Amino acid sequence: MEIKCINCRYFRLHELHDNIGICMNKDSPYYMRLVMTEWQCPFFMEFNEEGNEDEFYWCVDCKTMIHKSLLPLHKGHKLVKIPYIDEESHLETYVAD
Repeated sequence: MEIKCINCRYFRLHELHDNIGICMNKDSPYYMRLVMTEWQCPFFMEFNEEGNEDEFYWCVDCKTMIHKSLLPLHKGHKLVKIPYIDEESHLETYVAD
């Protein structure tokens, strides 16, 4: 597995943008800051969905939330933890007339 933020257990992908997310590692200088998915951090810890206790995951390929019981259906897909939901993301969406 490549050492990139997208593959880290402390990374939470942004709900609207696939190339940024937020770092949740309290030991990292990037804690609670937006980071790029391709960055290489010295505080990297590999994310493993099979050994994780989380019940829900975000499938990057399908752009949907999945339960851990559905992991076999998403084999080969890129899975990350539940995405970071920005409180002001509604400002980035368009309004129809």
